[in-house]
Amino acid sequence: MQETEHTRLLETIRETGYAMLTGVFSESELVDLREQSGQAFRGEEESIRQRSGAVYAARNVLTHWPEARGIGRHPQLKSRLIAVLGEQCGLVRGLFFDKPPEQTWSLPWHKDLLIAVREGARHSPRYSPPRPRLGVPHTEPPVEVLENMLTARIHLDSMTAHNGPLEVQPGSHRSGKRLELGAEFRPVTLHCRAGDVLLMRPLLAHASGKSLPGCQEHRRILHLEFAAEPHLPEGVEWWEYYPLREATSVD
Repeated sequence: MQETEHTRLLETIRETGYAMLTGVFSESELVDLREQSGQAFRGEEESIRQRSGAVYAARNVLTHWPEARGIGRHPQLKSRLIAVLGEQCGLVRGLFFDKPPEQTWSLPWHKDLLIAVREGARHSPRYSPPRPRLGVPHTEPPVEVLENMLTARIHLDSMTAHNGPLEVQPGSHRSGKRLELGAEFRPVTLHCRAGDVLLMRPLLAHASGKSLPGCQEHRRILHLEFAAEPHLPEGVEWWEYYPLREATSVD
């Protein structure tokens, strides 16, 4: 049964660039994740952007919140990530987003083209020159690196028509790094419940609008990026790499 499910998952992601996994995290697990994230991002660290005290975006999540490094090993998530990416896959970056009540924002159509790499790595013309983002060098890698990555967007709140849901263009991951906004790819608005997980390719075109006026819903998302291989082409190294498969882990 699991093999059949994994085959369908692979086919869906290959065709559309994304798949929604329902009911991955229980309500008790969500309560813990919300509490942990609130504690991790409390304070004035430079990687956390705040408006009127409300955290709405955070980088360097795996540093501020070390427990998040193991979330990909959740029993409802790990085998699916490995089915898509392979046995050597690992976590390479974490971000956090929220659209707090009265503190909303939007993002235009884009693809996620940057990865975090170690300082002093040998530069290759196939990578863009590394630029620091809050102390961490980021670069645009060769397209095959992005094609072999998968993002897990863990929804700590329901994503509704009211709180600025994500829009995607199914199939747009197949156009590589090019952002093509036309009739070929028709936008789809995604809704889901708290505890659901969206798996998506970084090259999938996506966007989100602002929450509706008066909306009192949060839209907290833990954004975890996974790569298929621990080593990047041409001697470049990931900033961090936490393998999913460990000797002490249990599927």
